[in-house]
Amino acid sequence: MKFFKTVQDSIYSPQFYSAILTKSFKSSLGYFLLLILFLTVINLLTLIKPVFIEAPLAIQSFAQTMINCYPKNLEIKISNGQVSTNVSEPYFISSCEGNKSKDLMVLDTKTPFSAAQFESYQVSTWVTKDAIVYKKNDIETNTYNLNKIKDFKLNKELINSYYQMFSPYLKFAGPILIFLAFVGIFLSYDFRLLYLLLISSLIWLLGKILKYNLVYGQSYKLGLHAITLGLIVELVAGLIQPWTHFAGFPFMVSILTLAVVFVNLILPKKTS
Repeated sequence: MKFFKTVQDSIYSPQFYSAILTKSFKSSLGYFLLLILFLTVINLLTLIKPVFIEAPLAIQSFAQTMINCYPKNLEIKISNGQVSTNVSEPYFISSCEGNKSKDLMVLDTKTPFSAAQFESYQVSTWVTKDAIVYKKNDIETNTYNLNKIKDFKLNKELINSYYQMFSPYLKFAGPILIFLAFVGIFLSYDFRLLYLLLISSLIWLLGKILKYNLVYGQSYKLGLHAITLGLIVELVAGLIQPWTHFAGFPFMVSILTLAVVFVNLILPKKTS
């Protein structure tokens, strides 16, 4: 296939690199876009199990857990930023991890917030009269003010109704997540076009230092091909990182890109 031959030549072929200088920018850009599309598909194949299969199951399990764990008689209302409940406070909400109950949140709209009181509750989140205070870590806390919420109500019936409304669409979660992953990965590769603006400057400078005159446009076209090796090595290193614990080294793609240009274009001329 012509594409894979171009991939091979983009890694090593002095004759190919000499011909790039006279080819159109459109052909080099088209190759780069096809290359990152191919790399995106490879990345997606590794995400089939966690994103397409496991993530939708986790979402459904989380939704079901929320329904099962939410206290049957608890109703929380927020009116003009002020919280009220229909239970005796402080009211503790626990996790549902088997038989191991652990208080995660406390509803206490009567007691003014204090760090000492928060610590005594031994929870990660405290819903006060007008805010949600939660622990960022063992030392710091964050506060989310509720003053912008004018009218809100939460109870088990409402959660059930939302679940019934969205549950038919959960089967589409896998395809949607895969599509979003595809867009995200492809766009992340697309940003390399901006990255190549810098790399092309380095290619142009390398040519100047080694007496190989290049205009900037030629340097950019060379970069669109020379980055092939760096992107492939980056992908492979990422895939085998769980076993090798090696994901590359600083500026790896840049160094490999410059090395490919040097070996394929500048070195053959100096040797001849």
